[in-house]
Amino acid sequence: MPFCAADRPSIQLGLLASAVRGAGHVVETFHLNLDLAARLGPGDYDWLCQHRGHMTGEWLFGVAAFGAGVAGSDEAYFAAFPEEVARAERGGKGAEYLSWLRHELLPEYVEECVGAVQWGGFDLVGFTSTFQQNVASLALARRIKERWPGVRVVFGGANMEDEMGPEHARVFSVVDHVVVGEGETVFCRLLDSVAAGRSLVGLPGVLSRVDGVVLGGGQAPPNADLDALPVPDYDEYFSRAAALELRMPAGVGRVLPLESSRGCWWGAKHHCTFCGLNGLGMAYRSKSAGRVLAELAELSRRHRVTFFAATDNIVDMRHVESLFGAVARERTDYQFFYEVKANLTPGQLRTLHAGGVRWVQPGIESMSSHVLGLMSKGSTMLQNLRLLKWARYHRMRVSWNLIYGFPGETEDDYKDELRVLQLISHLEPPHDCTRIWLERFSPYFTDRERYPVRQVRAEGSYRFAYPEELGVDLDKIAYFFDYEMGQTLPDSAHAATRAWVREWQQRYSSAGPDTLTYRRTGDAVLVDDNRGPEHRGSHAFYGPMAQAYEFCTETMRTPASLAAHLAGTDPTAGYTEHDARDALEEFCGRGLMVAENNHYLALALPTNPHW
Repeated sequence: MPFCAADRPSIQLGLLASAVRGAGHVVETFHLNLDLAARLGPGDYDWLCQHRGHMTGEWLFGVAAFGAGVAGSDEAYFAAFPEEVARAERGGKGAEYLSWLRHELLPEYVEECVGAVQWGGFDLVGFTSTFQQNVASLALARRIKERWPGVRVVFGGANMEDEMGPEHARVFSVVDHVVVGEGETVFCRLLDSVAAGRSLVGLPGVLSRVDGVVLGGGQAPPNADLDALPVPDYDEYFSRAAALELRMPAGVGRVLPLESSRGCWWGAKHHCTFCGLNGLGMAYRSKSAGRVLAELAELSRRHRVTFFAATDNIVDMRHVESLFGAVARERTDYQFFYEVKANLTPGQLRTLHAGGVRWVQPGIESMSSHVLGLMSKGSTMLQNLRLLKWARYHRMRVSWNLIYGFPGETEDDYKDELRVLQLISHLEPPHDCTRIWLERFSPYFTDRERYPVRQVRAEGSYRFAYPEELGVDLDKIAYFFDYEMGQTLPDSAHAATRAWVREWQQRYSSAGPDTLTYRRTGDAVLVDDNRGPEHRGSHAFYGPMAQAYEFCTETMRTPASLAAHLAGTDPTAGYTEHDARDALEEFCGRGLMVAENNHYLALALPTNPHW
């Protein structure tokens, strides 16, 4: 159900469908979000999908799910969250458009979904829900149960994990069963039991409503062998999109979801303090490179698509060579989006690029090593800079944010960060600069004794998505929370950084974006600086100075390592560590290098395409 992106199929539906068929059951899938995208218009639907703030998508389906008498007034929501109206107005809409969706179009859409399928012909109807899909799913589930009360309704997905699933089962009587945790194995066992007429009570990972009482079998155990999972079946998505003649702004079905791992190998060792991803499935598991290659071949053959968006929260470091190295050697033209760790080396990025990775989300989060330490990121400012630099060189798109609000942060952290940010306008800017969200499953949420987190309560818009009359315990159903955090700076401390980020974004997207490059000649390095009026011109360095700059291009170096490098090129010159430090500090003084903890990194990109 909406609101999930319509430009690609659901890996949840595709994977479950293949698993269920493999278990001997008959299954159909319905990407009903495509129907709404066709009705709204692809641009407007995509606009609604891209926004997760203040539960707008959930609130919009409230009338369809609960009725106008329960769903509350539009004016109350608009008064509580005027920024949502402002956002709609920036998109050429407004409050009237949101109200029209809520009271007219979306209830009509749900009725059309009921009438378009003979739901009574199924023994069971399942809904997968992640982010803002709950209320739309409840709206259709209610209509199905009203018309065909004998059909069992099952909910699953990330929105049902931990106590969220039991609370849905407790409150919403239209939900007969809830799968809690990873569903492929559990869902097939559930269907086996339904087919055999056995009770589902006690089945691990399944909650069941029996005579109005919810009985549960706990969390589903995680799947240990990902190679044993089937290839997702996306056929229905493509046939439905074709029948609707759907044309999304970014294309329909040009990108396929791909899963090569689950969990987070870094988080299993050092859970980032603000991160709620993976829920209770943090333990890292990955497919073998051979299994991923076979899946790529099958999906590209079946759907003639070669761009894959990995659902992984972090790339398996073994895959850098075994998977992406193999793609490069086989000269296949796959392209990928992946979430990666920011401390990838330039050599590893080179291999990823050769293997088709064109878009990364590295979790940079900050340009302050102290703040990165506060969030347990396991990376430094210079490592983050190095990734941005070499991603830009390889023309990889980088999705990243600056976030703040960490106990122990100081004004000096962000002053130093801003000085760095103002030197890298030739690199890709962050998408946003904002205070952290408090997410369920994050250490800040789960470890209240360790961190100064107070007044934790469900984010304010949940009370509009789930009105009080429903009796929902919002703290149990929510994934995002409002809170107060001690030992942090006020938002005003970040005003200059936010202003710079906006300017940086404008420069980067302009017809003439900022650049900082260097050319190498026989005995010189020529640095061409075009980073706005404050940094403009060319710098020429000869002999040892040229060698010094290029030596710090690939990665950060110390004065001692530079002195040794220069001595190796000319043993008679007598270069000392003091000489090396003077040279490096001159580069920093010109804004051509950045230093931290006695390590120096050159900022200019090589113009040479064979670096």
